[in-house]
Amino acid sequence: MQELITILESLFEETIIGSDVNIVKHLFYYLKADNREFEFIYEEDTLVAAVEEIESHTVTLMIPDLVEQGSRRARVRFEVMNINYQFEVVILDIQKEKIVIKTPTELQSYQLRTNKRIPVDDLFMNFIILFRSLTGGSREVGKNLYAESRFPHLMKEVRKDRPDSKLINVMLTEAIERISKDYEIHFFEPEEKLNEYEDFVKKTILRTGKSIYIPDCNRITSYINDPGDDVLFNYLNEHKEMAKEFGEEFALEFFESMRKHESRDFYVSYVITPIRLYEDVVGFIKVYSTAMERFTISQNQAVYIFELAEIISYVFTKIAIQHGSYETMQSTTKVVDISLDGLLFEIYDKRLFQYLKRHNIIKMFIPLNKERTMIIRGEIIRFLDKGDHYHLGVNYFSSAPDDMLHLESYLFEKSMKILSE
Repeated sequence: MQELITILESLFEETIIGSDVNIVKHLFYYLKADNREFEFIYEEDTLVAAVEEIESHTVTLMIPDLVEQGSRRARVRFEVMNINYQFEVVILDIQKEKIVIKTPTELQSYQLRTNKRIPVDDLFMNFIILFRSLTGGSREVGKNLYAESRFPHLMKEVRKDRPDSKLINVMLTEAIERISKDYEIHFFEPEEKLNEYEDFVKKTILRTGKSIYIPDCNRITSYINDPGDDVLFNYLNEHKEMAKEFGEEFALEFFESMRKHESRDFYVSYVITPIRLYEDVVGFIKVYSTAMERFTISQNQAVYIFELAEIISYVFTKIAIQHGSYETMQSTTKVVDISLDGLLFEIYDKRLFQYLKRHNIIKMFIPLNKERTMIIRGEIIRFLDKGDHYHLGVNYFSSAPDDMLHLESYLFEKSMKILSE
């Protein structure tokens, strides 16, 4: 602690004199100066926060995914100089992505890391992501168990270290055909030729990343009235924006023309849900019913297609990470430091860095030597943006038999070498 205080007093004008509140304030100064991201636990959701501004008695945090839920208390958790800190904080104000908390007045919980991490410069690893939930992050037990129960064979393949992309494609089409024989799996191309309405749908999907569900193509209300759903949307917001820019008459005429165009193609109902690679929308699954089939895609069936697309997006990204990690191992997955508790590794891909913030459970393959590759599972708990590269801190939670003994021997040899230099 004294070492930390000395460093902080050299960085900032304020001095620390025997007061917990000043120590705590300087911990936040340290997080801000290092541009450190840390955990913010709010209503059982673990979010990623960063210090925006520090005042006399308050700290303003930037939290991109925060949704206000009524509670005015939360916990923050971070590590500074090998010490893990945790504070319960009072929320004073929530303003979209910014939240103002009262500066804690005392050191509530801190623990010195048991095993010190050893810096390494010749250790690399492969890794894959592991399934936790459809949306990543904390498991929503009811929703995700229900979704997994609907796709048992698909999920069995998804959970494999090396999913078979051809088998995944077969399972995908079989699952879609349970809803309708009429469907399209479309991946966007830079210069593809589209008509006016297809181009509008493409731009809407790319901009919003939301699933579009039109339950009745004979009614304009299906296109522009509030759908009142958490995951399925229509063109309500697009209609409002168009009406604001060009007038209500123009907007209504456009969507009426779109409805007639789709009716001429014999559409009765449809759902369009995006396919993502990392967080980027790269295409969509469109499932529709026609006048010849004489049925309507229900809301539950549309949600089924939405959940299917979320799983497919996850497995596509898993395969992409697997190939990227394995093929460019020397440049993307260098281990920076390692201990018996966890490790810090380095990547250069910003898309991957952002994706791992939500899908943060990984399985690592670390070749300690020619004879031994350690297989270990962990949770990424630290995300450090270093400008032109990124550092991610992992805590282990399970390993193959005897791997920790081999790691202990490896660390002993490394530490001895460091001490002898």
